[in-house]
Amino acid sequence: MNIEDLSFAITCRTCRALLGWSQKELADRSEMAMASINRLEQGSNPTMNTVRKIVRVFQDAGVEVIQDQPRGGFTLIASADVIERQSKQ
Repeated sequence: MNIEDLSFAITCRTCRALLGWSQKELADRSEMAMASINRLEQGSNPTMNTVRKIVRVFQDAGVEVIQDQPRGGFTLIASADVIERQSKQ
């Protein structure tokens, strides 16, 4: 497992937590198998297509993922709606 794969795994878990989603919900929204989401979050090597698909799903839900910022990592920007939902939980 390389640092980029681990960074993306952490990013996925963090985005799901921000949104209050289970792995199943992310799988459903991204039209992927739940087992694939589980492997991805364990640090498997995702294809660029998979990364783009997951990032798009998070962005559509209000969490922007900026890749390679900082270098080799990801930066998350949560919309006001996401922050408001979190404050109510």
